[in-house]
Amino acid sequence: MIICNPGIKPKNRHLQSILASSKLRLLKISKKTALTEETQQEKIETSDAVLEGFYTPTKGSNQLFILLHGWEGSSNSTYIQLLADCLITKKKASVYRLNFRDHGDTHHLNEDLFHSCRLIEVLEAIKIITELHPYKEVNLCGFSLGGNFSLRVSAKADEYNIEIKNTFAISPPIDPKNSMLAIEKSPLYSRYFMKKWQRSLLKKQRYFPQLFDGHQFKQVKTLDKLTEMLIIRHSDYTTTDEYFADYAITDTILERIENNCHVLTSWDDPVIPFADFLALDKKKNIKLVTTKHGGHCGFINSWSLSSWIEHYILENS
Repeated sequence: MIICNPGIKPKNRHLQSILASSKLRLLKISKKTALTEETQQEKIETSDAVLEGFYTPTKGSNQLFILLHGWEGSSNSTYIQLLADCLITKKKASVYRLNFRDHGDTHHLNEDLFHSCRLIEVLEAIKIITELHPYKEVNLCGFSLGGNFSLRVSAKADEYNIEIKNTFAISPPIDPKNSMLAIEKSPLYSRYFMKKWQRSLLKKQRYFPQLFDGHQFKQVKTLDKLTEMLIIRHSDYTTTDEYFADYAITDTILERIENNCHVLTSWDDPVIPFADFLALDKKKNIKLVTTKHGGHCGFINSWSLSSWIEHYILENS
């Protein structure tokens, strides 16, 4: 384990977590940046889904960074846009921002609901992206649930003939059940995620009303109950424990990761228990990097609202 002291401020973990997604931070991005001028919207057709992505090429670059957002985030989440802008302007790299199913404005593309075990379609999408846009070096960066996906993708990269040089997983859930319990214990985060999830389900209902016949999802008050309702009805899982276990980051997954893998987390993350990360310490090819403060995906280290995460990825890729 590497313990860093990058001067995180403010030190309040909840403020850090809120600032991670704050639109105020987007004021730093110029409206004339290549992120808006050169970006190409693409539809990626996998064997079981159609996913949406945004490709921003940089002339002369030999590096592609594929960015994965968190649960109920999107390719336009603040932390994704800022990292993309940083990689384009400071590293002169190309960037691909991929949306998971039912995230961003993609609810109409697939009838079946998103859940966190839909790994194959993400693997296939990344394979297609690297074939459509071949680069000498491919790097994978994921935040929160996107970080969890990044680790699982890296573990199966050889199986899908995907060459990844570096993986950066920021604040990823390691034991999803523990993360759900941590969220449920906090009225602040449980309300936040419930509001975003309900809003997403309402969008899905407008396109596929038949999916929700007999559903009372708008009346469910807790995340665990809503997870149970949707998973049992819309997947092959019979219990939420079975579902959570299927996307947990296990020793088997960690041992299959062959590329350079950086896992970054803070001791004070309010929704991912730090104790879960101890399972990653001293694992082959896993560099566990921690900070005392930083909240969930925040790591803001200046009053200009820049994030240490951007600097770390620049320096280690």
